[in-house]
Amino acid sequence: MQENVEGYAEYAGTPLAIAGQWPRELRGYADKNGITFPLLVDKTRDVIKSYGVYHWLSLEAYNIARPATFIIDKTGMIRYMYIGSHQFDLPKQIEILESLKEIAKL
Repeated sequence: MQENVEGYAEYAGTPLAIAGQWPRELRGYADKNGITFPLLVDKTRDVIKSYGVYHWLSLEAYNIARPATFIIDKTGMIRYMYIGSHQFDLPKQIEILESLKEIAKL
């Protein structure tokens, strides 16, 4: 997402990430990777559970969220959703930018 922050802003999109981790772990990741968008901590995992992306156990990890992308408009309606099937299953950034472009026309 970091590579496309400017592209998102072009369509009035603001990226943010929600992670079911402890704050210090998330801060270290953000600092190490130069993340400039908001990272929200969900250490109880209530938010990731409410979005249906909580994943208790797999061969890759446990007690985490599946990688997911949601585009939520100003009214709170989900306009785009992608939920990965494993930790490296991410949406194509062009798909996200195209969705933002369509939403901006509304």
